[in-house]
Amino acid sequence: MTAQLLASYTLICLLSAATPGPGTLAVLAQSATSGLKKTIPLILGIQLGLLVVALAAISGIAVLLKSSLILYLTIKYLGLAYLMYLGVASLKAAYQNASLPGSSGNSYSLKQGAIITCLSPKTLLFFASFFPVFIDEKSPYAVQAMVLIIVLLFVTLSVHIVYSLLMEKISPLVHKHYRLFNILVGLSFLMLAPMLAMN
Repeated sequence: MTAQLLASYTLICLLSAATPGPGTLAVLAQSATSGLKKTIPLILGIQLGLLVVALAAISGIAVLLKSSLILYLTIKYLGLAYLMYLGVASLKAAYQNASLPGSSGNSYSLKQGAIITCLSPKTLLFFASFFPVFIDEKSPYAVQAMVLIIVLLFVTLSVHIVYSLLMEKISPLVHKHYRLFNILVGLSFLMLAPMLAMN
């Protein structure tokens, strides 16, 4: 893999991580209310989910998923249902003065991040079609795949930490308008679900 190819891949990973999605939205929401320290488990959960998805993509599981419409739709709609659950939970928290989903316990936050990432078959298929573009047939496949995964995880981790630190700065404002913030987060999750369903 050439340096230019690796740079292009890193840029794509950066743009992908920076683009608002379910994982990023969860990081933004929890960071604004709980700060970076309590958001770390969620971020690590997303990392774990990405690792699982990336390994599945390079191991050929994506081929099975692509050939089975039922399996694809099952995973897809489980993921969409979970996003809607997060949206409803945030709206419910707005009127019960409760914390955001996942902010009450580290284990739940870690699980939340992993579930959000793993229940996205489109992400798996994206990686499966995306990785081969950056693989040099003349070089060892395993080493290149490992490099691609490490870069993906590092870039995503960096972006989420930066987002978390930025959101931590406006935490006082969020706490002042806590109900409105929870409503906006809840509506964002609920709107994101049908948007992903149509893709």
